[in-house]
Parts: sequence; structure tokens; C-alpha cells
Amino acid sequence: MKKLFQNMGPAGRLAIFILFIVLGLIVATIVTAVMIIGSGAEKKDLLIWVQGISQLIMFLCPALFFAWLFESNISVFFQTGIKKWQTAPILLAMLLIIIAIPMIDFLTSWNESLHLPESLSQWEAGMRQKQATSQELMKGFLARPGIGNMLLNLIVLAAIPAVCEEFVFRGVIQKTLVGWFRNPHVAIVTTAAIFSLIHFEMFYFVPRFVLGIFLGYIFLYSRTIWASVLAHFTNNAIIVILTYANSCGIINFDPQNIQLPNSVLFGITSIVISIFVIILIVKLSKKNQKRYSKSELS
Repeated sequence: MKKLFQNMGPAGRLAIFILFIVLGLIVATIVTAVMIIGSGAEKKDLLIWVQGISQLIMFLCPALFFAWLFESNISVFFQTGIKKWQTAPILLAMLLIIIAIPMIDFLTSWNESLHLPESLSQWEAGMRQKQATSQELMKGFLARPGIGNMLLNLIVLAAIPAVCEEFVFRGVIQKTLVGWFRNPHVAIVTTAAIFSLIHFEMFYFVPRFVLGIFLGYIFLYSRTIWASVLAHFTNNAIIVILTYANSCGIINFDPQNIQLPNSVLFGITSIVISIFVIILIVKLSKKNQKRYSKSELS
């Protein structure tokens, strides 16, 4: 039976994976509804657990089941192994996310300044309100006092989304699109667009799209899913830690809206350095991979 699925083309695989995601969404909705109705906990304390469990059911489970159904080896498909030569690209990938902060801040400000045509003004107002509500809810999670809550946020709001989303977008969708388009660059850009669109925050589309491109190239050239997972986690963890620090009075700026002075200059500088780091990751990965392969043969 599995051989029948393994011989299926990329389009069929993607169609079935979308079905898995929809089924995961239905199951996650039922499970979380039961949790909310049956639990005696405060709703605000329960919602963070609902967030994490929903991601696991809706994203990670379908991705793992997809790999089991279509591939002979789940670990090989997701490239979960880490060889010695991959350590440097992984560390550079995490550094890249830190370097890209001014660029993301600049792109966020620019994206938020865009407006739809006057005929769509009501739709724009609704989208902006929905995005603001979502951000306020997230700030409520992140600003909860206590080091224990911050550590919980690092797990539920930083680590779990990083693992789940990377296994879905880079691990399944990007790899499947590479097989479809026969062009990794087109696959990376397409996956990044899907990654940004599925968050349903149109006025944060551009920075998330660029972040998706970075994660795509990190996965492609590092040849391990953990490089993009750790880079994604770094992005999430920075927001978690800085928001907690802001709520405690350690810093006095909103990490989701830094608004650096000379943001254009910082943004352009960040873009240039980020591109340089990506090129370095590519060259280092290719060089170290060849060296590692030769040492294995000798």
C-alpha cells in the first residue's frame, strides 16, 4: 500500500498533505474545545497550552504521518541527523537571525505603512484590527510575570512553533516543491510565500516572507532540518525574552516594534550583512561537506 503512495507525484503528495492538515485542524479544534470546556483552569492560563497542543496536532502530526506514508525513512526525509561539518552552518544560521533584526524591523514598518485601495478600506480596517487583536493576545502571554512563565513561553511559543512549522514548510512543502519545480530557488520562494500567507497577517507579510526565504536557504544548504528549526527558534526566543524583559522594566522598548533610529541605514546594513552570512553558509557548507565526504572515504 505504501509503495502506491511513494510512487505518487509531487502534486498528488501536496494534495494529500493539505488533506492531512485539514484533518489535523479538525482534530485540534475538537481536542482544544474539550480541554477548554472540561478544564477548571482559568481561560488565560489554559490558552497557552491550547496554542501548543494545536500546533502539534495540526502541523507536526500531519508532517510525520506524511513522511511515514510517502518515504521509506522519516529521519532521512527530514534530514534530522547532524554531522560534524554542519555545526558551523547551524551556528551561522542562528547568528543570521540576530543580524537580520534591523532588516525585519525596517520591513515591518514599511509593510505596515502600505494601504489597500479606497474600495477595500473596510476590509483593510478589519485585517488591521484582527492583527492588532492577535498581537495584544500574544503580548498578554509574553508579559506574564515570573521566570517560570517565561520558560513556558520559550517552550510553547518559541520551540514548539519552530519545530512544527519547519517540519511542515521546509521539511514537507519545500522538499515536495523542489521535486515539482525541479528548481530549489523557486521552491524556496514559493514556500516562503505560503509560510507568510498562512499566518493571515497581511501587514506583516513581507518581513515574514523574507524570513521564510532565509529559513529555506538555511535548510537547503545546511542539509539538516535542525538548522532552520534553531534559526526559527532564535527568532521566536528573542521576542519572548525581550518582551519579558520589557514587562519587567529591564528594557524600555517594545521588541515587536523596535523603531531604531536611522532605520533605513540600519535596515540596509542588516540586509547586506545578512546576504553575506547566507553566502558564507552556502560556501562553508559546500566546502565542509566535500571535506567530510573525503574523510569518510579515506
